This record gives sequence, C-alpha cells and structure tokens, in this order.
Amino acid sequence: MFIDKDRLLSKLNNLYETCMPCCVSLYSYPGEGRSRLLQEFLKGKKGLFYKASCAPWQENFRLLRDLCLRELGEDFAQAARTSGLIKALKKASLTEPLVLVLEDFQYLSGQNRRLASQLLALEKETPSCRLFVILCKPSSLWEKESSREGHAFRLRNFNFFEICRLHPELSPMDQMLLYSVTGGNPGLLEYFSPDLSIQDNLEKLFFQEKGGLYRLVPGKLQKHYGSSPLMGGILAAIGSHPKHLQEICDQTELTPSAASSLLASLEKHGLTEKLVPVTEPSSSRRALYRILDSALYFWYTFVYPFQGEIEAGKGKEIFQKQVLPSLSDYLKSAFEDICRDFLRLEQSRGETPFPLEQVGMWWGQHPTKKRTEYIPIAASGEKQILLGACFLTEDWLDVDVLSGLQKHAGLFPDREKWYYLFSTSDFVAGFEAISGSHVRIFRLEDMCRTMNDL
Repeated sequence: MFIDKDRLLSKLNNLYETCMPCCVSLYSYPGEGRSRLLQEFLKGKKGLFYKASCAPWQENFRLLRDLCLRELGEDFAQAARTSGLIKALKKASLTEPLVLVLEDFQYLSGQNRRLASQLLALEKETPSCRLFVILCKPSSLWEKESSREGHAFRLRNFNFFEICRLHPELSPMDQMLLYSVTGGNPGLLEYFSPDLSIQDNLEKLFFQEKGGLYRLVPGKLQKHYGSSPLMGGILAAIGSHPKHLQEICDQTELTPSAASSLLASLEKHGLTEKLVPVTEPSSSRRALYRILDSALYFWYTFVYPFQGEIEAGKGKEIFQKQVLPSLSDYLKSAFEDICRDFLRLEQSRGETPFPLEQVGMWWGQHPTKKRTEYIPIAASGEKQILLGACFLTEDWLDVDVLSGLQKHAGLFPDREKWYYLFSTSDFVAGFEAISGSHVRIFRLEDMCRTMNDL
C-alpha cells in the first residue's frame, strides 16, 4: 500500500505535466520512503537514476556519462565536460520527456559548485527541452538551501494516523507501540514481521545480538560521527527523559558551549530536539533537550543499559523483566506526541479555536508554590493559551480530571484559556456540556477516524 504522504507524488506529477523543463529538490532522511516515492513517480516515464558516490567529481562524471551512454545512445560519447553532458541530456529530451534522478546530490555539488546552478538554469530553457531533474538531498540541508529553490519538497515519516491506516489489523495500543519505536519511518517499519506480534518483533529485533535493529539503530550515529564517543555520551546523558543543558554537561563533563554545539549538530541530523515552553522564544534558558529519533530513543531507554546481558544471550529475560513492565509508562510519552501532532493537523484543517503560534509543552516556576509546574500539551496564540492533558487508560473519565488542568489557569492571568483532554478510553456522557464552551474532549478512536476521513 502506497500512501501519497503530503501529496508529494501528486505534486511531482503535476510539475511533470505542466512545468518543463524543471529542476526539483527532494529532501529526506534515510528510510523515509524516498526510493518508493521515486519508483511510483517513474512508472510509465522514461528515466535515468544515478546514485552519486563520495568520490572526486571526475569519477562521478565518468559514471554518470557511462550510464547515459548505455541508456540513451552515442550522443554522450563526446561529452567531456558538464556543459556537454547537460546539452546531450536536453537533446535526448526533445522527442520524449526525460526524468533524471540524482541520488545523494550533495556528493556532486560538493565537488562541482557550478553544477546546481547549471541544472537550475534549465528552467529558463524553451519548452522544447523536456528534461525533468530531481536532486535528492539530505534533510539536514533543508533550512540552508530550500528557500533559494523554486521547487523544493521535504519527505517526512508517517504520522501515527497514517500508521493506523497502514496497519488496521493492529489494536490501538499496538499501533501506538509500533509508532513509538519506529517514528513512522518506512525503512524501519519493513523490519517488523506481520507474522509476529509487535512485542515479539521488538524482542527479536532489539534484544538479540544478531537482531536486525540491535546494531543498525546506533549505527545512525556512526554514519554521521564515526567512532566519536562524544555524541553517544550526549545521547546517553539525555536518556529516556528530556534534560536541561546543565544536566547534560554535568554527566558528560562538557562545557555548555561545547555541549550546545554538539546538540545543534545532532538536531541538524534529526536525532535530538530542543524544547522550550510554548510561551517563550527559542533562546529561552529553560530549554530542554530530548532524543527525537524514535528508534534511538527506544534503544537508549531499553537497550543501551543492558548490552552486556543481551550479548550474553539474556535478551529475552531482559525484555520480559525490564521492558514489558515499563511499556505503559513509555507509551504515555508517545501518546503525548500523538496528541500534539493531532493539534497541528487540526490547525492545518482550521479546526482549532484560535491560530496556534506554537504547539508543544509548557513548564515553569509556580509564583507562590515555588515549584516547577509541567503541562504536557500546550499551544499559544496571540492572547490565548490552550492547555491539554493525556490519559492512557481503559477507565472512563469524569469531570474531575478537568480540575487538574484548571488549576494551572492562574499561571496565565492575561490569556484566554482553552482546555483539551485526550484519552485512549471514553468520557462520561455530557462531559463537554457540563464543563463549558472552552473545553474539548478527544477519544483516540475519534481522532483516528477524523484523520482517516481526510
């Protein structure tokens, strides 16, 4: 089953049909489904797919030219320079549209700085040239490069509601567990066998020395940073709960400046995330850091502390005694993330009570009780605040659960308050009518149904 996430396939096909010649940049992290998207796009089209290597430009040029020779004919034999190769490609596209996919384009542009501008200049050609170029780049370059490009798209993992559509045979709790471990990454989802339960898959993949994800997941770190112990030390210091910068420094013995720089690098690769209260700027000193990559988060929570036992053949025992009893608490954090994503999707549908400027969490010092208050779901507007709570439970909820949120009202005296309650179970009849117009309730089942209808 192929889900056209963010309608990227439709957008690419629309450009192909209406905008020739064209140069498109496609950004993604590993495993986000770029190969499958391109396979779907290339169906029924004449296309070339070249995967660049981390090699000198001359070697990449030779391999690309040889590919063109094999697929498109002898016109490329005389192409000795980039301009000659592009000229031959334009000629080859005169009679029939031609798609050229350049995978790992950063290896090409890093060795030939003029190449990107030469390809982008294709869009100024006359319509007789029907060349459609797709430049595949890592998402770490998105913020730096995409704003300067006319056609730039970014692939993302499946959200929880798309996981539900992909795996309707699973129970809601198993759907949530699968999402919490994979983060919706298509590449990781393929490791999960449909013949095993999600729990059995986890034991097989993570808690055996030869498990498919036991070494692959921490290998993400090595891909970017080699054998450097610093990055692994930072992730270990963060562990299963968000940490303040000083806490990370205390455990790693790094200076705040050094730790901040390394955390910024990890965030660039989608491995960690900086969190600030929704009412504060990104420079807030109350920032927390957490592991963003879901598989790494699971690995550092449950696998990292027990590697010795796992490699000694005690993985099954570790899973039964250490992991299974902790999964309900682990899923609470996942459910909170799902509810925040739901809020963002509601915002995109225009269904929120006010424009949400920032969706996340809120924490801060209570002015009179002298303690830190934590609100797991929060969203800010210009003069409003949305406060939310999540309940991972099988019990029905009555209006008493609302009081836990309303006690925080005094922390935001100058803002109009809205209260959102999310639950995996149900609410007593008449909950919203009793609670007032600024209270909304959401069952997980209803949330999934709403998103499935889009």
